[in-house]
Amino acid sequence: MAPTISRRIQLNSHAQPQATDSVGLPGHHYTSAEIFAQEQKNIWPHTWQWVGRVEEIPHPGDFLTCMVGGEPIVVVRQPDQSLRAMHNVCAHRGARLLDGTGHIGRMIRCPYHAWTYRSDGQLSSVSQPRQFPTIDPACIQLVTASVDSWGGFIFVNPDVQPESLTHYLAGIPAFFQQYEYPWHELREVSRWSYQEPINWKFIVENYVEDYHFSVVHPQSLSLYDLANISLTVTGRHCHFHIPYSPHEPEPDLASMWSAGRASYQGYVFPNLMLNTECDHVSVFRLIPLSPTETRIDVVIYQTPQQQDQYALDLDQLRQSHDQVMAEDFDVCRLLQAGVNSRAYRVTQLATEREKGIAHFYQTIREYLNL
Repeated sequence: MAPTISRRIQLNSHAQPQATDSVGLPGHHYTSAEIFAQEQKNIWPHTWQWVGRVEEIPHPGDFLTCMVGGEPIVVVRQPDQSLRAMHNVCAHRGARLLDGTGHIGRMIRCPYHAWTYRSDGQLSSVSQPRQFPTIDPACIQLVTASVDSWGGFIFVNPDVQPESLTHYLAGIPAFFQQYEYPWHELREVSRWSYQEPINWKFIVENYVEDYHFSVVHPQSLSLYDLANISLTVTGRHCHFHIPYSPHEPEPDLASMWSAGRASYQGYVFPNLMLNTECDHVSVFRLIPLSPTETRIDVVIYQTPQQQDQYALDLDQLRQSHDQVMAEDFDVCRLLQAGVNSRAYRVTQLATEREKGIAHFYQTIREYLNL
């Protein structure tokens, strides 16, 4: 992250906008191509974002590719078992080097002109070397990005020297340590995606407030004690402690319910949501496609102990998620439909139930220098 931005993100965890004409972002921030471009420039290339799991690339030479802030990145497992992230662009003419996931073998080979690179990105050879009489392979290397992991989740930042992932995540790891299952033992059991005509910020705002739960989700979230949810902001992020209801919910939600326990949920700026239940963990990742279009990736994980203890009905789990997400998407579409009105404004925010939104607005303003 650029040092100027890093210094600016000194967020007051108790900040609450005062009631004015509008305490929120202007309506055009949810439709404007110009604002979307500013976000793509100022936020996404300078933040840590989740791209995969360490078990996806267990062996030296294994790789995964991803897009982070519009930057094509490849993460490669090194001979010493460390991870290395590089911009997935050939140093010769800029061709994309690798796609998907796999194993590089002995070298990364450019599919265009057959330049080859070691797993650490150092240029190894060029085809037809006589055509390059002055080239020194020792001086040419793929551009480095930053990579680190927490709880088995791989995070990438396109910047070479950003703030550390540990500092960036603030209190998120400590909060999720309360979950009784080891994060590094999680293994994927299912995934799917949604695509909605909604600006990504509205989906975040909906996630970081629980004021709407009793109105929008009275049945689909009946496994929770909605009156006793607590939200804490930390760094750029926030997390929820959500007690389970003292009363057993309907049968299709019973497997996720456990009296006297809680679900731990959190939002990691800009686009990651983590949600724990007694039988699984769900992870949501938002991918902004345009000012008014967002893809939402959903991945379900279990530890081996959970797989032994709980036999997930994946079809039923998908149906439960579909219902909650459909309810959320319906109200987010109402927000998206209102932003072009001259009357659009956020006049008030609930002191506790919507403080996550106030914090999110503050973070966005910091990154966009508003």
